[in-house]
Amino acid sequence: MPRSYSPPLVGAPTLRPFTLHDPDKQRLAHFLGLNDLPSDVAEAIAHAIACYKATREGSKDTTVANTLAALRELFKRERLNEKAVTRIADDRCGVDYTTHLALQPLAKAVLAKEPHAVETLAKAVERRIGELKEHQRVLPSTEPLRFFCGVLRVIFNHAAASSLKLTTKDAWRNCRKFALEVFTIGAIDHPDFDSHPDRLTEYLGTDVTVN
Repeated sequence: MPRSYSPPLVGAPTLRPFTLHDPDKQRLAHFLGLNDLPSDVAEAIAHAIACYKATREGSKDTTVANTLAALRELFKRERLNEKAVTRIADDRCGVDYTTHLALQPLAKAVLAKEPHAVETLAKAVERRIGELKEHQRVLPSTEPLRFFCGVLRVIFNHAAASSLKLTTKDAWRNCRKFALEVFTIGAIDHPDFDSHPDRLTEYLGTDVTVN
């Protein structure tokens, strides 16, 4: 079995702008319960598609085992490893996005020598290691799709008309329809979400917020 290692910094992806044409905007407005698609919402959707297309292959180094290795390097023999902390603080850090969103601000606080920052980071690292030990293995290319779906949920919650949010069940169904339309417009391949809507609901429920 290959030995796990701390993932290296990832290179900046090539972001190619994606354009939403008027018919696309009209269809998306329909799925959001709107007469017209606001310009800021159109820009957010187009940017989300462009970002996903640039990162959809994922990083072969971003695995659960390698993320655990990176976390364990932060405190070697209970002593802070500043080099490892610097890597976690970097925007190009190769750990999974959930770990990075949670730990990057704490790592930056440590490097800035803020009071109690080391203790706070240590507790967060211990908590995240416990979570990852229970985490099933995933394909690196799956994570960008999960994140993309989480972003689409945030856009839907922000933009959808109140008439589409009558109940939790209705909201999820409407959010799935919106997401599937985005996939179609962006020519994005996805798992069999049409046959397994619960799987799409799980992906849309991905937390993409910073704690």
